[in-house]
Amino acid sequence: YRVGSTEFSDVFKYFNINRKMTPFASDIITRLSVTLGSYKEAADTIELIGCGKISISKLRTETICIGEEELLASRNPPMDIRYYSKTKLKTPKDAHQVEPTLVIMSDGTNVPCVKTDTVGIRGKNSEQAKSRQIRIVSGSEYIYVTNKGIPIPIKGSFSYAVTDLGIEDFTSLIHNHAVARGSGTVSRVQCVADGEEALEKAMRDALPFAEFTNDFMHASSYLNTCCEKLGIDNHLKEYKTCRSIMLRHGAGSVVDRIKRLYTDKLATSKESRDALNYLDKRRNNMRYGWLRKNGYYISSCHIEAAARILVARRCKQAGMHWRHHNVACVCAIIAKIRSAQ
Repeated sequence: YRVGSTEFSDVFKYFNINRKMTPFASDIITRLSVTLGSYKEAADTIELIGCGKISISKLRTETICIGEEELLASRNPPMDIRYYSKTKLKTPKDAHQVEPTLVIMSDGTNVPCVKTDTVGIRGKNSEQAKSRQIRIVSGSEYIYVTNKGIPIPIKGSFSYAVTDLGIEDFTSLIHNHAVARGSGTVSRVQCVADGEEALEKAMRDALPFAEFTNDFMHASSYLNTCCEKLGIDNHLKEYKTCRSIMLRHGAGSVVDRIKRLYTDKLATSKESRDALNYLDKRRNNMRYGWLRKNGYYISSCHIEAAARILVARRCKQAGMHWRHHNVACVCAIIAKIRSAQ
């Protein structure tokens, strides 16, 4: 420590000290703050390993400050073209090669927030919201798929970014993240997301040349609802049959089958019609047979896993309530850690 203002101290500037902390110390305490269960746990761990005592408020202040820097950096990221060793590019067993593909996935997850940040925000059923959304985008690459058509991502190819901004700003985040990962230099680009219309529009606006795909599991959920609400005997058997058809061919074949076989049932069940219309509207995004044949993803599994790792694991524990901006700062640091090669 040095007596006096640290802002104008030549000693602090020489050692690159900000907020009375070296860069290495800042990196260590922020990593502990976002990877352990709480700020208190991080402070206790620092003391336990013999690095001295540090207040919880100091930990929190430093974490939010670094998180804000990461949020700003993620909006205009530097180029992140990755090169891989021969070991990582070795052909896996029972796999074959396809054109190099960049996959951009996106999703959103809600985090419980304090009332200050939820006032005037409407949630489900037009009730007062109790949470706010954090949006996530990921990028990865692959050049091999299994003999069943499942892509095998290259180890060390994943990168992530998060934001607390609205959907209109999320478009630019997706675009900038994809450009940084080399979307203009690879043979193929695929975008994968669930069926949220605003999210689909954002991804299409960001990457209009990419192959856009809706997640198979979300499509299966709507298909199950459609079959269940038809009021037919053994609707589970019909669902399994339609799901197999959708996996082999696509949502369009299933929609045509149900419309042909259950016209009367659809006329009397609004829930079935709505679920079927969801699939019909997105049939061009659900050509699962073609996608598997050509070595594309049909699932958004990686971004859903990212939502758990980047957000839920640290920020959605029992009893937690956050300021919306603060939770985005914490998640931005985790995203940077997870993006490291």
